Amino acid sequence: MRDDTKLNQFQNKEYIRLETFKKNGQMIPTPVWFVVEDDMLFIRSYANSGKVKRMRNNPHVRVTPSDALGRPHGVTIDATAIRANGDVEIKISQLLYRKYGLMKMSFDLWGAIKQLDWAVFAIKI
Repeated sequence: MRDDTKLNQFQNKEYIRLETFKKNGQMIPTPVWFVVEDDMLFIRSYANSGKVKRMRNNPHVRVTPSDALGRPHGVTIDATAIRANGDVEIKISQLLYRKYGLMKMSFDLWGAIKQLDWAVFAIKI
């Protein structure tokens, strides 16, 4: 399957099921918000979250379109998670705001109150 065909299943979806892996190989699925940009999926999460720690230790991930509970609604695809920074983080934050609006603002406010840092990852299919 071509990369652009793989990305088509994510169009007009709200969530992806992001599967990350512990050091012992155990898979952990998590539903997350995302945006598609430059032929990649991008996610944003608190920098100290489990999924971010797992992606730092093992960049191999799997992604599937899903509902808010992480129930898959498409084909699972193997991918690589790459930490983004600088201008890319700002751009992805803006794209997430356009897509999720007030829900994203509430998460940003909560993170600011708790003084949490954010991490943005590009998911390369």
